[in-house]
Amino acid sequence: MEKSARSSLLLSALIAGAFAFWGGFSRRWISDDGLIVLRTVRNILAGNGPVFNVGERVEANTSTLWQYLIVAFSWVPGMKLEDVAMWLALAFTVIAAVVGTVAAGKLWGQHAVLPFGIIIYLALPPARDFATSGLEWGLSLAWLAVWFALLVRWADRSENPATLYWLAFWAGLSWLVRPELALYGGLTGILLLALNRRNRRRIGGILAAALPLPAAYTIFRMGYYGLLTPHTAVAKSASESAWRTGIAYVWDTVRPYGLLLPILIAVVFGAMFTYQRGGKQALVALLVFGCGALHLIYVVKVGGDFMHGRMVLLPLFAMLLPVMAVPATVVTGVATAGLVIWAGIVIYRGHDLGFDPFDENPVDLTIVDEREFWTAVLQRESGNPPRYAEDFYASDMMHGWPEAWNEIHADKANTSAVVSLVRIQDHPSVFQWQTRPRLTGKDARTDLGQMPPTAYHINLGMTGMLSELDDRILDSVGLATPLAARQPRLPDGRIGHDKQLPFHWQLADTGVDVEGLPEYVDKQLVRQARAALRTPDINELIATYREPMSAKRFVKNMGWAVTKGRTLTVNDHPDVYLDANTLERIAAGEDVGLDGPPVYWLSE
Repeated sequence: MEKSARSSLLLSALIAGAFAFWGGFSRRWISDDGLIVLRTVRNILAGNGPVFNVGERVEANTSTLWQYLIVAFSWVPGMKLEDVAMWLALAFTVIAAVVGTVAAGKLWGQHAVLPFGIIIYLALPPARDFATSGLEWGLSLAWLAVWFALLVRWADRSENPATLYWLAFWAGLSWLVRPELALYGGLTGILLLALNRRNRRRIGGILAAALPLPAAYTIFRMGYYGLLTPHTAVAKSASESAWRTGIAYVWDTVRPYGLLLPILIAVVFGAMFTYQRGGKQALVALLVFGCGALHLIYVVKVGGDFMHGRMVLLPLFAMLLPVMAVPATVVTGVATAGLVIWAGIVIYRGHDLGFDPFDENPVDLTIVDEREFWTAVLQRESGNPPRYAEDFYASDMMHGWPEAWNEIHADKANTSAVVSLVRIQDHPSVFQWQTRPRLTGKDARTDLGQMPPTAYHINLGMTGMLSELDDRILDSVGLATPLAARQPRLPDGRIGHDKQLPFHWQLADTGVDVEGLPEYVDKQLVRQARAALRTPDINELIATYREPMSAKRFVKNMGWAVTKGRTLTVNDHPDVYLDANTLERIAAGEDVGLDGPPVYWLSE
């Protein structure tokens, strides 16, 4: 590469890295979903294992590697876990921008280059928002950029076995970064096997490099959690389709920023330079763009997300990788100048929140700008988003939360079983967390009577991080709650939050005294649900994640993962699981579900 070409590539990479750092750091924050990961990290550090609640083996996070990376850097003195997550995510985002830009420049040969696709990506507010947020987006971007760089290197040195095997290893790692990245890794593996189909030694090497790590973790996941996928995939019904909702979601990202024209120009440049380049470099460009396009189609299929732009970012970044930097010509120079003007306008204008935070009943919260949403509802000034778990105490849904738990922790008699969120005032709405009494007498000695105090709330991150690890913190939409994850999908529900565990199921799976519940609670339904917990299918589900781990349980879980673990649903009407005699006993006031096969095991 000539000196001018090297200089232009270095300058483009520096611009990309600086833009990524400034964009991510200036909009740094922590999301409620990001806090979910941190509770799992706390449990790992405490020796409880990769779980959200002690004694319940539920994989509440989508990215396996992300949680362990935070664990690995948690030793840094003077840094809270939120800081570790923020700096790690930002570092990975900067790495992704630099590596992606350098790899694109090398893809096009010996030309001087200009930064292009990276400007499109980083101009978008959600791209800069999710450069931090506590989630694994920075890690995912870095995986994509390094994958692309390895492909470019492979195209130049395809006869070098080391390059081939490193690419195969990195492709295999995809499954542990985010499950949908297995699309990229899988297609890469298929391509490598196809091109080396006559070389058995290389085929063996590719498989040996790619498969052991993801295969080993899949076996662990099946035996430990009883699932083939992260629990979040069960909760979000990733196998179902919602095409119309997905199209609306993508358009919600494209429309506010006039993104369509820059994308079309990028596609034209990509097609033109791919045609001119030819060879394996063209194959790499087509593979990368094709994987991103298929990923975007998948996002549309599952209905997108409830966070503005989030699920579009990874496939968009992937499709832009070949044109992160483009050969410098008069045409690309003019286009880049226009792109810089467009990016400046987008950055200056930002993104509207889309609703009035002071409206008690917003018309539409189907898709929200998550950073601005939490900034607004926590009554913080614009530009001052939450950065630590304690910032979420300002939520009107957290009134009385610390007081309720302080009361429980100070109660040596352990008389409270549940902490419930109650509306105590209308117009304006005021909520309060209140305790509910535990089973007493001989009932207190049952397995349910031994359960730790429990709270359910849709926002699992703030409740999980603002409580002790021995407190049982669950959600109603299924991220950490298998009974909720197995509920039928609500047809008009918010994507990602379109399941809801009915109140009677929530209360049934606790040590609460049904007689001590308020009048508005249907006590008969609670007793029915409690009895249904002991029926074969539901009891088997519960055993997969609560029965103490043993070799026998591990093997059982592996079998369950590939059978009922893939298909089991829980009916929201518990009476369908019960026979007439049991229903009659419950109608007479008997709490039948206190006896039967175990649903809770005391920790050893």
